[in-house]
Amino acid sequence: MTDPSDPHRDLAGVLHDVSNALTVLLGWVGEARSPETPPEAVAYALTIVEQRARIARDLARHAIGAARIDEQRELREVVEEVRLALGVEAQRADVRIEVAPADRGDASALVAGALDVSQVLTNLVLNALAHAPAGTRIVLDVSCDDERCVITVIDEGPGVPSDRRESVFEGDSRRPGGTGVGLRHARALARAAGGDVELEVHEGRGARFRVTWPRVDAIPRPPMSTSRISDLSGVRVLVVEDDVAVTQLLEAACEARGADVTVATTAAELGRCLHDGAFDAFLVDLSPIADDPAGALARVRASCPSAVVVLVTGSADRLPEAIATEGLELVRKPFEVREVLAVLAARAPRSAKRA
Repeated sequence: MTDPSDPHRDLAGVLHDVSNALTVLLGWVGEARSPETPPEAVAYALTIVEQRARIARDLARHAIGAARIDEQRELREVVEEVRLALGVEAQRADVRIEVAPADRGDASALVAGALDVSQVLTNLVLNALAHAPAGTRIVLDVSCDDERCVITVIDEGPGVPSDRRESVFEGDSRRPGGTGVGLRHARALARAAGGDVELEVHEGRGARFRVTWPRVDAIPRPPMSTSRISDLSGVRVLVVEDDVAVTQLLEAACEARGADVTVATTAAELGRCLHDGAFDAFLVDLSPIADDPAGALARVRASCPSAVVVLVTGSADRLPEAIATEGLELVRKPFEVREVLAVLAARAPRSAKRA
């Protein structure tokens, strides 16, 4: 059974996005097959084909329950990727897709869920292409403040009447062949991430869809707990994790119990931390050490043989074969903080704790 409240399990929405990915893919296949296409353009087309095929595969896998990868990327990189991927569709419609100059806010702002951002923008731009007259343009305007990013998709089509500003997100499609799923699913994905998709009121022609998305590099630090429990007092914990939100959650929770917490977001940082000091416990996600997880864990064990090593991972039931699970504790994402704290309290070396 699917959960209708989870946009990543909404089969109609996911299938719509898979269809979008395949539309783009087939457009570039046609471009690559054209006898007039030079070799360098064929190579570029195949790159886009591979990219969109991976997106379609990952969307389908997520819909049937596979673990999601919360990829963090620069927003402008994602926006530019969508613009390039939809180049063939834009050419067919005789419409230009442009990204407005970066003159407002931080152009290097990071967003989490880059695949979702890409799918939301793909939905909106394809929708704009369906309505934009030949010879016009679609503009993707990006701006960021300290906490969020805004992407406005602006077209020069007939626009949307004010009485349909909300109904277009509820399946109200007047386009021949339209299903009304795309805008509904785009809004659901954005809201699940803490953002939104809205249709702006404005004067003049065209439609302006406004996407807001939280910056992952501006997530506020969780407030320190006022708990008086100090069962981790003096325990030295190294958190190996590249997801900012997860890192801050684990850091705040462990420090509230008295632990001394250090964070490493890459394999190189892990190596430097092991060189600089000893630790009593490790909370390790596989993503930062994905290039050589077995080697990284072996270095952890060699450096701190008595430490407890906890894998906090979304792949706890299918770890790489090279990883020996003996001596490892496994906590699967999504997790409750108390699960991690319970393992540390029970397994962290007692000699490290201060009364």
